[in-house]
Amino acid sequence: MTHERVRLFPAPKHFFIRRLTAKLDLQYSDAMNWRLTFSGLQSAAWTTTAVIAAIAAAVLCVFLMKYERRLVSRGTGMLLLGLRMLVLLTLLLTLLQPVLTRTWDTDSRGRLLVAVDVSESMETADRQASRAEMLRWAQALGMLGNDATDALIESWIAAFEEGRQPDWGASTNGNAAVDGTLADARREHINGIFEELRRMPRVEFVRRLLQSRPNDLLETLQHEQPVDLRAFAVEQQAVTGDQLQPLLDSDRSSLVPGGTDIVSVLTSAVTEDSGGRVNGIVMFTDGRQTKLNAPEMEASRLGTLGIPLYSVPVGSMYPPHDISIASIDAPQSVFLDDTAQVRSTIAAAGMSGRQLTVRLERDGVAIDQRLMTVTGDQVHVDFSIPSQEVGQHEFAIATDVQEGELREDNNSRSFVVSVVDNRTRVLLVEGDARWEFRYLKNALERDKRVELSTVLFSQPYIQMLNSTFLPGQLPPPPELAEQLSNTDILLMGDVNPQRISEAVWQEIESAVAEDGMTLVVVPGRRDMPHNFSSAILNRLLPVRSFRQQTAEEIRPTLPDAPQSAFYLRTTPLADELAMFQMTPEGAGIAPVAFSQLPGPPWVYMATPAAAATVWAEAMIDGGRTAREDSAAIIHQYYGFGQVVWMGIDSTWRWRRRAGDTWHHRFWGQLVRWAARNKSAAGNDQVRMTLSEVLIDETEHIDVSVRWNPNVADQLQDAQLQALIVPLDAAGNAVTDEANAAAVREERRVTLAPVEGSPERFAGRISRLPAGAYEVRLQVESDRLKLTEDIRTQIMVQRQLSTELADISCNRDLLQSLATLSGGRMLEPWQLSELPDLLRPNDVTESAVQEKSLWDHWLLLVVFFALLMTEWVVRKLSGLP
Repeated sequence: MTHERVRLFPAPKHFFIRRLTAKLDLQYSDAMNWRLTFSGLQSAAWTTTAVIAAIAAAVLCVFLMKYERRLVSRGTGMLLLGLRMLVLLTLLLTLLQPVLTRTWDTDSRGRLLVAVDVSESMETADRQASRAEMLRWAQALGMLGNDATDALIESWIAAFEEGRQPDWGASTNGNAAVDGTLADARREHINGIFEELRRMPRVEFVRRLLQSRPNDLLETLQHEQPVDLRAFAVEQQAVTGDQLQPLLDSDRSSLVPGGTDIVSVLTSAVTEDSGGRVNGIVMFTDGRQTKLNAPEMEASRLGTLGIPLYSVPVGSMYPPHDISIASIDAPQSVFLDDTAQVRSTIAAAGMSGRQLTVRLERDGVAIDQRLMTVTGDQVHVDFSIPSQEVGQHEFAIATDVQEGELREDNNSRSFVVSVVDNRTRVLLVEGDARWEFRYLKNALERDKRVELSTVLFSQPYIQMLNSTFLPGQLPPPPELAEQLSNTDILLMGDVNPQRISEAVWQEIESAVAEDGMTLVVVPGRRDMPHNFSSAILNRLLPVRSFRQQTAEEIRPTLPDAPQSAFYLRTTPLADELAMFQMTPEGAGIAPVAFSQLPGPPWVYMATPAAAATVWAEAMIDGGRTAREDSAAIIHQYYGFGQVVWMGIDSTWRWRRRAGDTWHHRFWGQLVRWAARNKSAAGNDQVRMTLSEVLIDETEHIDVSVRWNPNVADQLQDAQLQALIVPLDAAGNAVTDEANAAAVREERRVTLAPVEGSPERFAGRISRLPAGAYEVRLQVESDRLKLTEDIRTQIMVQRQLSTELADISCNRDLLQSLATLSGGRMLEPWQLSELPDLLRPNDVTESAVQEKSLWDHWLLLVVFFALLMTEWVVRKLSGLP
């Protein structure tokens, strides 16, 4: 076997190692040196042993030759001795591990990263720019001037900056006056340029900077060094010069133009390895960073790596006069006849003192309005959302276009609110009123979206009423079956085994497996589940074994120490679920990690069943698991339903100094998650569940398909797909025959089987444009056919970003990024300096290629060839 490795050693003045890649521009010099080394000589013991062994073998071969001389001629004896010595020499060289080394010098050239911002704010035309500024832009674009007229144009710019009209009649050499006709022609020509620049979007301005004649900046840079041209918004894409114009003319949906992420461009300069070394970055942008990350930190990192950033501000240095809907804070869904509020923040740049009429519109008709006086840069307006009709409703916050506004397309923003009349039906069954039961019951009763039924077996009864305050027993199995069929989630607490018969467990199992109900078991220290002997309960539980563990057994609680040595650590799968994402809905409260919530004083730890999934583990101080069987919250699909093992009964402690913030969020999201599973589209054969039905353009939806276990053996070689069909305003599928095939092909999602669960399939729908869609399940199988169509609807809202909330050019940010990276901020009319600033810095490096010979296949061939020759000679000479 041959091993080849290539190592690059730095030239004397460079103290770094760069890896050779196929995409680097390498120029090899003629100087190339070869050297044979023996790596085995580095070990004295190994070398001594190998030489002694070879000498001993050679001595034995000499004695053998003396014995053979009695039987063969002298020539044959010497031939055999020579062959044997060659074999020993070959073996000795192999043991000393010869390596052939080749050394040469290389000149490597990196690349220049040119990034162009193509977000929505770059579609702005800077009509507010001063005339002096526009004259400089015209020079930068090659629309005006040459070497002979530069001095004259500079005098015009100086006149505009001083607030006076230029002398259009001055001659180019300053010695004579031209007639009035020429002055008028000049003035008319300049005014025409001004008008064209006032209509020119920023993206078109950048394109001309890069590609217009006579400057042709992009071609000039490409002559000097390789150029990596990128277009970016939220996402980024590598393009060529020929592809830039078609990209700007498209909707750029693949780049998500509703936001800007400068950090991703700066990060790619150092994280992408395939393109080779980056000499510098040139970024054309208006500096409107909308992603919640700090580009200054990444610019500082570029500075430490010697990668300068040259930022080119695109947009006027003068702030615009503009009204824009900066943000909308509205709920995604409300209940029928419920009261919901929407708050809108309106940015009003340069509009102080003006009166604005802000409208709440539905289907283009104003249903409410507010008259506001602008006193600062922002105005906040609140409206009540009508919720008298069930369904998806599109609203908009809009203002009238004011005189002098820079843009008119950001005066209105739409949002969708879903009005629902269904409630999550919860059945809470408990043995006695422990603390978990009390707080959980109260939290669910306060939730307007929950319809709660409670059964408490043990409760005080002083016979002042006809019966206990709460139902004290479950209804008979037939009535219980009907109740469970309408129940979304059953919360089973610490119940005495004598209270629940096997017939009741049978009805519960049927509701879970066939009706899609969710069973949540909240075990207790008295009975559940260790005192039960139900075979059905054992099948339902997602655990194989379980044990109780108190925090006091691990560490006694001290006065100033945390209340528990335990805390819960979620798994990556649980982190994607809403109930484990502790982000409060109210303002002013920061999100917390699930592990930061008050720890449980007692945990019912368990070992998960084979098909179960762990959501949270019980950890102790120092980040160690309590034991191998430390799973605390476990989930398992069971038929069309699911079962959750909630191994703690102290979530009420999450209310400490936080009220309902964390406790109600967890349980509220849990019961809504269960309701989505119960309301899944399907029949007795298959169920299709969507993680969300209302998202924005940047979010995704997980699709889960579960088949009846009775048909699991028929799913072999089955091909499942989710077909996403766009719907029109009336809710009908789009029937444009010209592009229906292409549209549907783009929105097919393959559903893959879930490992360990042959009856389950899953997939992900991502990046859908705003609109309504229908998701249809399609099955291709010779053994299995759908008995009826399985379909459901989703709504995708337009992403509400702050991209157009402020459309001024953020020069302060661009100057800061350039300074931190060791570069410069260059105005568009200063780009002629760029080629000199970006002269490629070729790096001369010494490359070494090592090729080991001791394990080469050719050496093995030589070794066996010598042995075979020696054997043939011996046999032909009659020797044994």
